[in-house]
Amino acid sequence: MSISLQVLFIEDSEADMQIVLQVLRDHGYVPRYQRVESAVMLQLALQQQSWDLVICDYLMPNFSAPEALRILQTTRLDLPFIVLSGMIGEDLAVEMMRAGASDYLFKGQIKRLVPAIARELKDAESRRAKRQAEVSAARLAAIVESSEDAIISTDVQGAVLTWNSGAEKLYGYSAAEVMGKPLTQVIQPYLAHSQSTQAQNGPTVDYNRIIDCRQVTQQRKTGELIDVLLTISLIKDAIGTVEVFAIIARDISERQKLQRMKDEFISIVNHELRTPLTSLQGSIELLLTGRLGDLSNQGQRMLEIAANNIDRIVTLTSNILDLEGLSTGAITMQKRPCDINRLLNHVVEQGQAMTDRQGIQLLVVPPTQSIQLSLDSDRITQVLNQLILNAVQASRSGNRIWLIAELQTKALPTNRNSRLPHLVISIKDEGRGIPADKLETIFGQFQQVDASDSRHQGGAGLGLAICRSIIQQHQGTLWVESILGQGSTFYLALPTQRVAVQA
Repeated sequence: MSISLQVLFIEDSEADMQIVLQVLRDHGYVPRYQRVESAVMLQLALQQQSWDLVICDYLMPNFSAPEALRILQTTRLDLPFIVLSGMIGEDLAVEMMRAGASDYLFKGQIKRLVPAIARELKDAESRRAKRQAEVSAARLAAIVESSEDAIISTDVQGAVLTWNSGAEKLYGYSAAEVMGKPLTQVIQPYLAHSQSTQAQNGPTVDYNRIIDCRQVTQQRKTGELIDVLLTISLIKDAIGTVEVFAIIARDISERQKLQRMKDEFISIVNHELRTPLTSLQGSIELLLTGRLGDLSNQGQRMLEIAANNIDRIVTLTSNILDLEGLSTGAITMQKRPCDINRLLNHVVEQGQAMTDRQGIQLLVVPPTQSIQLSLDSDRITQVLNQLILNAVQASRSGNRIWLIAELQTKALPTNRNSRLPHLVISIKDEGRGIPADKLETIFGQFQQVDASDSRHQGGAGLGLAICRSIIQQHQGTLWVESILGQGSTFYLALPTQRVAVQA
């Protein structure tokens, strides 16, 4: 097998260099080389190219091996430097080796050159690997030490081996206070059961069972309680024996505080706000019917404004609760077989009054065959109603809105690798359209196409976020395509693995 070798010769004799090159070729090397014979030429060669090896004659008319070695050492390049000469005594050879030369050979010992080169190349590679390992270890140590998280290691008996600055900050103990002590004496004894089990049963314990990530409450040196996300893993040696427990602890007290505040807010919305709002909404609607007496025109108008605003608040609170329930899993999809044509007709019936009031024509294009799909019909209806409402708000009187459903087997724009059959329902309008940079962001929470939309149209920008969450929980996809000034088309694709199709 041929071995490429970059060789820099410091030699005044072309013939001597060719002899060395032939020896290298005879032993399977493919040398690429350059010959220099002065300090300036050496410096340029070292700057312009990388080398594997330097072979240097001891004494030349204008240059010498000691001078060449000093130049190489100033570059801090770790290159094997082999002196090859026929006119030097052993005392000078020893002096060269002490100065840092890798080896010294007499030109009459040319057969020893190849083994010497192989040895020095191997040693140089080992040194480079060691330096890289040291650099990586130093970099990792710096990352661990500067981490905001507490990073701790213990031996299998639980004695602390390392304790970074993050641990000092989190728990209040300095490294000097805890090094060598059982971790259970410092913080919550989460490892106590695992360590006592190991002590009783020996190395047959299945340590994989104690790898864990959980939220715990721990105590600082001051006695203050803190919420911590604790991750414990194992460090094993080459044969799989556990040597070290690695522990990462992150202070999540602030996050937990915010979560508690959020839970309290949701509770207030659910119990203290929604119930009186519903009652108020019903009372205003009753007054508007005139059953409790006639109102002046001004009074009628004021109640209509109040009813409109109450409707907006009720919708907002419902959206907040829906979004929270969907994100936490409190709301799950109740999937049952559903006839798609019947669902679409129901949606059109619900939306017809609204579109008629706005002078907009709502058209439905059902699938060409009868389809039954397992889904939560109430939630899919909620999605379609929201998308139709958005289309109405984006449209003008005289525009049209299409509700189209069809089976597709071609790849979806959102997943071109999937060619599974999907039921694709699209809601197309002729409205103002959506800017290209908003096509994805509008599905975020509290997002509007334009900041003025919420004031003009009502809503807080939660509807599309809820729609996408519902579709995702059906393992489906929701996206939009739009051209400014020409309208938008929202698509929802539901997988149809369990669809029954009737001819």
